[in-house]
Amino acid sequence: MKRQKINNVLKSKVFKNGFWLTVLQLVNTVIPILTIPYITRILGAEEYGVFSIALNWVTYLQVLVEYGFGLSGARKVSLDEKDRDLNRTFNNIISARVLLCIISIIILNLIAFISKFELKVYISILLLSIMILGTTFQLTWLFQGKQDMKFITIANVTARIVSVLLIFILVKTNEDLYLYCFFYSITWMISSIISLNIAKKKYRLKFRISSIKDILHELNDGKYLFASAALIKIFSGFGVTVLGIIASSATTGIYAAISKIPFILTMFFAPISQAIYPHNSAKFKSSFSDGVKNVKKICIPICFIFLVISIIIVLFKDLIVYIMFGSSYTEYSLIIIPLVLQFILAMINNFLGVQILVASGNQKRYSLSLIVGGASIILSNIVLGHLFGIYGIAFAAVVGEIILSSSLYCNIRKIYSLEKDLTSVNEK
Repeated sequence: MKRQKINNVLKSKVFKNGFWLTVLQLVNTVIPILTIPYITRILGAEEYGVFSIALNWVTYLQVLVEYGFGLSGARKVSLDEKDRDLNRTFNNIISARVLLCIISIIILNLIAFISKFELKVYISILLLSIMILGTTFQLTWLFQGKQDMKFITIANVTARIVSVLLIFILVKTNEDLYLYCFFYSITWMISSIISLNIAKKKYRLKFRISSIKDILHELNDGKYLFASAALIKIFSGFGVTVLGIIASSATTGIYAAISKIPFILTMFFAPISQAIYPHNSAKFKSSFSDGVKNVKKICIPICFIFLVISIIIVLFKDLIVYIMFGSSYTEYSLIIIPLVLQFILAMINNFLGVQILVASGNQKRYSLSLIVGGASIILSNIVLGHLFGIYGIAFAAVVGEIILSSSLYCNIRKIYSLEKDLTSVNEK
């Protein structure tokens, strides 16, 4: 009986998707662990700071191209029962992303012109812009919706390995900044090319540019999730943006490097979040309270595991920073404490926001909460950054997550009250 249950679990799509997502994130986690210590030493804090500033601006526009299709697209694909419906969804999303890609490139150049970036930053931005083009044709949402994460894992892992090999073989001095930017960005293009070929063969997809009406309809459907994704990016990247303005490239590089340590935890948590999202969404069909009970049951053991790991990182912060980046970075190892705390709060907010509000169809409430949190993170970064420099930027992230937590919790309580009132009316 037990063996049968185990076999059923192993054969389930949830397990298979979870497995392949874990493999993907494991590779995505291991590779930075290998490359970041190497690249921060080769480029030095100043050149790595230039790279970090450029990457931060590009990822803002990358969010625009993604437009929340990672969730909305996956949901639509999961509901498309016929091949022609799947092809229509594919065409609409890709067409929308092509339009957003053109807009983002224009915006990026306008920002560069107005901001008058130094030449190094501008050239780095241009090279990293390949990421935006790659994101346009990224099909994670398609394979996730079809629950075929095996294929996107193969595509992404292959691209990652090629990129890393080129970095280790050809990036040898701090003069190779532009080369590093190029190799870093082509990961997205290689992955997109591979996944497009797999998708065309497996699902017999044919690409045609959709009508303006269909594109606008697709953009309208995903507007709340886009707002959410954009605001999340503000949470994660605004600190580097502010630091790049108020401090030197070297200080920015140090902050960007050390922040990668707790970010590794995020990369381990991401596949877990993706794997449990469809399951949690299904649980909300019966009632909101049943869905929340299910999320609580899943949330507690996951949070406990990551809390233990976070405590270990804080206890050995000096040693970890020294091993990964060298002695020149250990002076600022204290910023790990607020950054790890920010990760813990962000994980809790994922359960409150994505796994409860978004999974239950309350995307609008989630977006409104993120607006509150986004406004607080912008304000706190500007104020605390100017007052306390690199440490102020680190604590600003914590402030933003606390305010977001409060807003998400209040919205969940409101939905509870509405459900209770509705139940009472029906009983009468």
